[in-house]
Amino acid sequence: MNQPIPIITKVEFFDTSYEPMKANVSARNFSSLTYRQSGRVFLASKAGELISEADTLTFMPSGFDYSTEILEGGKMIILHYQIAEGCKDFFDQPTLIRPINKDRFSDIFLKALSHSMVGNECACMSDAYRLFSEIFKENNLSGDKPSPRLAMIKQYMDQHFTSPELRISDLAKLHKTSEAYFRRTFKQYYGESPLEYIKRRRIELACRLLCTELYSITDVAVRAGFDNASYFSSEFKRMIGCSPKEYRDM
Repeated sequence: MNQPIPIITKVEFFDTSYEPMKANVSARNFSSLTYRQSGRVFLASKAGELISEADTLTFMPSGFDYSTEILEGGKMIILHYQIAEGCKDFFDQPTLIRPINKDRFSDIFLKALSHSMVGNECACMSDAYRLFSEIFKENNLSGDKPSPRLAMIKQYMDQHFTSPELRISDLAKLHKTSEAYFRRTFKQYYGESPLEYIKRRRIELACRLLCTELYSITDVAVRAGFDNASYFSSEFKRMIGCSPKEYRDM
C-alpha cells in the first residue's frame, strides 16, 4: 500500500439475515466490510452505485450516507471496525471486491465469527488485518495498480456496456496489445475476464429493469445490451440461477 497501515482500534464480527426492503443509512463513525453469502443488494452513495451479491465483499467507509435496496434476501457476515484518529482508512470510498479465491475469504470470516462468539478479541483483531491483507494481495493493490490506459478502458466499458457493438477485440486495440494479453491483464487487476465483466454489468442492469415490471423480457434484453433474447435468458439463468421471468415474478 502507498500509505501507512491503518491502526484498527475496535472490531466486531456478526452475521445476519435480511429480507427485501429499501432503507437510507446515515453516516456512521465506523467502517464495515461485508462478506455476502447469498442475496443481492443495491447500494448508492455520492461515490456511485454498486450491486453486492453472493461471494463478494463490500467495503463501506465511515462518514458516508448511502441508500440500500435489497433485491434478494440472503445472509451475510459483517466486520465493523474503527481506526485510530488521524489514520487513513484502507479505502476512501465504497468498494465492491470480487475475490478470485472465494473459499479463502469465506473461511476467514467464519473463523472470525467463531472467535467473536467466544469473546477472543485478539483473534478477531488479527482476523480483521488478515482480511485486508488478503484483499490487497489478491487484487494487486499493494502498489501495483492498473495502468492509466487500462483504467481508462474499464471506464469506457462502464459507460458503454449496454452497446451490442462493444467488442473485446476493439478494446484490445485501445489497449494497444493482443487480445489474449488484454484479457489476461484485465483479469489480473479486476478479477474477471473483460467479457464476463461486461455480461455481469448487463445482467445487473437487467435485474433492476425486471424489478420495475415496466418492460417485456425482450425489451429488458435489448436495453441491457443483448441482441438475442434467447442468449440473454440463458446467460441470466447461468448467473442468477433462475429465468428472467421467474426473477420478475419473485
